[in-house]
Amino acid sequence: MWDVLKERFLSYSTIKNKNGGSLMKKIFLFLFAFVLTSTIFSQVRLSTVYNFPTISGSSEDSLLNGLKSIRGVYFDNDIDGDGKAEIVVTNYNDKGHVHVFEVVGNDSIQLVWTSPSLMAGAGGANQTPRYVLVGDLDNDGKKEIIAQVGNQGIYIFEWDGVIGSNNYGTQPSQLLNSTTLPELTGLSGNCEFMDIGDIDNDGQNELVVAYNSSPNSNDKYYVISAIGDWSTNDPGFSGFFAEWVGTRTQMQAYKFDAGSPYSMTIAQLDGSGNKEVVLQAWNKKNVTVLRSTSKDNYVLCDTTNGKQNYFLGGTLDDVALFGGIAYDIDNDGREEVYLPTYSASDGTSLPHKGFVHMIYYDPGKNVNEIDSNNVFTLDFSSLYSPDENYWFNNTFGVGYGDVEGNGKRHIYVSSGYPRNILSAEFLGGDKTNPANWHLYVLYQGDNSAEAKTIFIKDSLGIVDTSYGYSKDSAAIASKIFARNTDFDKDGYQDIIIPYQTIPDSFGVYKYVWNSSTSKYDTMFYKVVNPKRWGFRIIEGTRPSGVEAKDIVVITPDDFKLYQNYPNPFNPSTEINFYLPVESKISLKIYNQLGELVKTLISDQNFTRGSYSVRWEGMNDNGDKVSSGVYIAQLRFGNFSKEIKMMLLK
Repeated sequence: MWDVLKERFLSYSTIKNKNGGSLMKKIFLFLFAFVLTSTIFSQVRLSTVYNFPTISGSSEDSLLNGLKSIRGVYFDNDIDGDGKAEIVVTNYNDKGHVHVFEVVGNDSIQLVWTSPSLMAGAGGANQTPRYVLVGDLDNDGKKEIIAQVGNQGIYIFEWDGVIGSNNYGTQPSQLLNSTTLPELTGLSGNCEFMDIGDIDNDGQNELVVAYNSSPNSNDKYYVISAIGDWSTNDPGFSGFFAEWVGTRTQMQAYKFDAGSPYSMTIAQLDGSGNKEVVLQAWNKKNVTVLRSTSKDNYVLCDTTNGKQNYFLGGTLDDVALFGGIAYDIDNDGREEVYLPTYSASDGTSLPHKGFVHMIYYDPGKNVNEIDSNNVFTLDFSSLYSPDENYWFNNTFGVGYGDVEGNGKRHIYVSSGYPRNILSAEFLGGDKTNPANWHLYVLYQGDNSAEAKTIFIKDSLGIVDTSYGYSKDSAAIASKIFARNTDFDKDGYQDIIIPYQTIPDSFGVYKYVWNSSTSKYDTMFYKVVNPKRWGFRIIEGTRPSGVEAKDIVVITPDDFKLYQNYPNPFNPSTEINFYLPVESKISLKIYNQLGELVKTLISDQNFTRGSYSVRWEGMNDNGDKVSSGVYIAQLRFGNFSKEIKMMLLK
C-alpha cells in the first residue's frame, strides 16, 4: 500500500480509490537513545525508543523484526487490574502479531504478552493487523484486545480476570467473521480504524468498523454488539449482532456508493442523549453522520434538504487515512471530530497538505444534517515549504492532550520529518476563529533514522563522506496515541509514536582510487541502522526543564535461569535465577515425559534480584526420584525458561 501511496505523489499522478505463536525465549535487542529536542514554544524529551532486532535467522528475531513497521498503537491505563498501564502495538510485518508492553515503573516497560500469529497461513500486507484497540465488547468487566486482520476477521483476546496476570490467551476468545456474524459474508480487505463505545445508551458497548473490501459490493459500515459472554481461549455460546449495516447501494444518496469505507468515529456531537457516529469514505473525504434514535436503531442524515453529506476534500480526492478522534476542545459538553488529511495532488502540488478538519455542532444545530457550517479547518500548511509535495508531507494520526503542561488543550497530528508531531493549541474563545489557535511543530523527529545511502570516496588517502537521502522514504509517525496519556503515571503527559518505513540497514558505496588502473574501485556493503525505531515516546517538559534519563525495557531474556550446580548431581543441586523486576513466578521440576515431579515455587511474588533454590532430588510426595534427565522450568507471566539437569546415582 505504501509503495502505491509513494508513487502517487512522486509522480504527481492521481491514483483513484476504487469506485463502481510460539513464546519467545531468547534475547530481543533493545537500544535506548536519549535526545534533547527544543521547539519553538515548548520542549519535550524523547522518553524512550524501541529498536527492533535485525534478523539473525531465528524465528524470534524474525517475529520482533516485524516491529520495524508498527501500524497501530493503543494505550490503556490498566487492562488487567494491577494498577499498571499497558501499551499495545501491532506487528505489521512477520505473520501478524500483537504485542503488549506493561509499564512496570517510572519510565520502565516490559514485554508481557505476544499473540499467536493472526494470519492463519495467509500472506500479503492486507493480512497483517493494521489497528488494535482495547475495550469490553461483551460487557463482562474484563477488557479485551481487539485487532482486525484482513480476510480473517476481527480477533478478540480477553483478559482472564486474574489480577496482574497479563494473560489474554493463546488463542482468540472470539473471532468476528461470517461464521459468527452472517452480515460479514463475503468479508475481505481491511480496515484502518475501529472505535468502541455505548452509542445508543443501552449499557452495552458497540464496535464500529468501516470495511474496505474487494469487490466493491462488499464495502460496508458496521455497528456491532456482542451476544452472550466469552472468556479467555473460549467463545462459549457467545455471538454477535449487527445493529446497523451500511452498504454502497443503501448509501447512494449520501455519495457513499463511490469511494472506499475508511473510518467511523463515535462522538457526542450535540452534547445530549445518544451518541453519533461520523462516517468517512475515500471519495473527496466524504462524511456523513449516523444517529442513534433508540436502542439498536440508527438513521443517517436527512436527504430532503441536500445536506446529507459533505465533501471535506472539495474537488480533490483526499482522505483521513488513519481515521479521526472525538474530543471536546472548548469543554462545552459537545465533542468535535478531528480528521487529518492525506491530500490528493492537483497535478503539481498537494493543496490540502497540513489540513485537519474539525466537525462540530453549535447549540441548537441538528445532527441530522451536515454542511460547511459544521466544518472548521486547522491549517498547518504554513509549516510546510511550498515545494514539499511528497507523500509523507501530510497529516496521518491524531490525538489530544497537554504534553506542553501549560494548562491548555491541544490537538496533535503526526506527519513526516521534520514535523513528526504538530500541535494546535486552543487559546480559548470561539473555536472556529483561527486567531484562537496557535499552530506549531512540537517534535521534529530525526532524519538520521530515514533511508539513506552513504558514499565514501578515498582519493589517495583523502576521504570524503557524503549521504544521499531518498525523497520517497521517510520516518512516518503513523497512528499516534495521545489522549491525556501519562504512560508511566509520573504526572507528565506522553505521546506514543509508532513508526513505519524505517529501514534496518543503510547501503554504503566505497570508492578507492586505484593508481595502477587510474580508476576508482567500487565496493558496496550494508551497515545496520542504529536507529531502527519501532516506536518512540515523548514526554512533556518538567519544571526543571528538559530531562533525559535511563529507560528500562524488560524482555524475556532479562530473566535468567542459570545452569544448576553441580550438574550432574547426587543427591541435591542448586538452581539459581535472576529477576529484573518484581514478578510472580513458579519454579517446577518435570521429567522427560513432561510430568510434574516437584514444585519448588508456586505463583509467589519475588522482588528484583538473584535467588538460589535447592532441590533435594525428591518428588512432591517426599520420595527420592530415579536417575535420569530432569527439566527445571522458571515461569514468569506468559513466558518461561528451562534447563536440563542430570541426576546420577
